[in-house]
Amino acid sequence: MNEQQGVPVMIHLSALTSYHGVPDDPIQMLTSGTLVPGDDYSLLQYREVQQEAETGEVTESDIQLVIRRNQVTMNRVGEYANTMLFQRNKHFETVYHTPFGEMNMTVFTREARWTAGPKDGRIHLQYELSMQGNYASTNELHLEYWISDKPDEKKKAPRRAGRSGAGGRKQKAE
Repeated sequence: MNEQQGVPVMIHLSALTSYHGVPDDPIQMLTSGTLVPGDDYSLLQYREVQQEAETGEVTESDIQLVIRRNQVTMNRVGEYANTMLFQRNKHFETVYHTPFGEMNMTVFTREARWTAGPKDGRIHLQYELSMQGNYASTNELHLEYWISDKPDEKKKAPRRAGRSGAGGRKQKAE
């Protein structure tokens, strides 16, 4: 990953996708990344590695979250790539790039809360995705980060209650 200069952080991410009210398996991830604090933004960077349960296919993406006073932007670079902008009660149109072609994608953010400090922060997003003009899913994302300068920090990650049940889709990061 081409990271800008930053401080090492630990990142805990949990995500849940629902299709017409029926939840998919939750995703839980604990990884390391970097935090680049700026005057009017924070940049959080990490690599996501996901293995599809049914096919065993592995995809890697470099993720950049730009956290500003009034919005969060997520840039995903890899075989599957896109940019999503999150502002409460706003629509954002973008393109989803896949190995099979490009698709128009719309993000509608229902809920967006975050705090971004120089040592830690958290993001909570609830949003709907539409692909090619058709409803695709409702999504929740919870992310926490904290500065880590200790190699064994992963062992001390907080346990989260809620949607982390057994059988969930797991993501690993490098």
